[in-house]
Formats: sequence, structure tokens, C-alpha cells
Amino acid sequence: GTCITNGSTLTLIDKVAPAITSTVATNVSDCNTANGTITITATSAQGSVEYSIDAGASWQPSNVFSALAAGTYQIRVRNIDETCEVSDADVTITQPVTPSITTVASNDPTNCGVNDGDITITATGSSLEYSIDGGTNWQAGNMFNGLAAGTYNISVRNGDATCETLYTSN
Repeated sequence: GTCITNGSTLTLIDKVAPAITSTVATNVSDCNTANGTITITATSAQGSVEYSIDAGASWQPSNVFSALAAGTYQIRVRNIDETCEVSDADVTITQPVTPSITTVASNDPTNCGVNDGDITITATGSSLEYSIDGGTNWQAGNMFNGLAAGTYNISVRNGDATCETLYTSN
């Protein structure tokens, strides 16, 4: 006779890709600082995920990346078992632009004991503030009048108080 065996079926289960729900960045707050952040929110029905901001070259279990410099970061998330890598849009972190002091022109007082000297600072940047006392006091205008003879320490910064630049004469 013929022998018939009832076999059981075998089901192969596909992996489940993670889903990235948000990627939030904070920009660098001041020049020559690396304090930008990226926070990625993602989930997977398969459990834990890991995160990358360098297109998958390196991974970490934390979804928060800190101490970042200005630049463009490639967002990736994958399951903890290294399967089902997914991408989100690249994130660009910016930083304030450093102002540059172009020239400092000055006129000495016209006579002994007369406080009519002046200093004019020319700098590149937008919404700048100017100081002649090393950054203690700031003003929006680049001209300082009614000055006595003496030494003045010239500084320029962005109007939001970032990226202070000190003048060094050549």
C-alpha cells in the first residue's frame, strides 16, 4: 500500500522595518562651538532599534546625538538585530557666521585735554554690535565719538550676542 503522511506547514516570517516618526535638530549656538543636537524618534514592532547620523557607518542605541558641529548628517535607523535599515531626510545643522573686522579708523583728540577723538569700525556681517572696551559695553553703531586719549580694545559681535571677534592690529 501507499503510505500518506499529513505534513505540517512551515511559515517564514518577514522582518518588520522600523518607522521614523520624527527627526529634530538644534543648531550650533555660537561660533567655534560644537553643541548641535539631533534627536531621532523611531519604533519597530520587532523591538529595539539603533540609530546612525553618518549614513550607517556607525550606530548607537541612544536616539540623541549631541556635541555636533555644523554640517549635514545622514539619518538611518535599523532593528537592533541589524536588519531593515531605513532612512530619513538628511539634517543640516548650521552655526552663526563669524563677523570679520575689515578696518578700524581713528582720529586723535585735537588738543591737550580735549575729548574729541573718534573711532570708526568697519566689519562684515549682518546686524552687528560694536565695542571699544573689550566687550563690556556694546552699541549698534560703528562710530564712537567724544573719546579721550587712551587705549581702546575693539570687538565686534553678531546682534544676537554670538561670535565675538576681537580686533588685532597688524
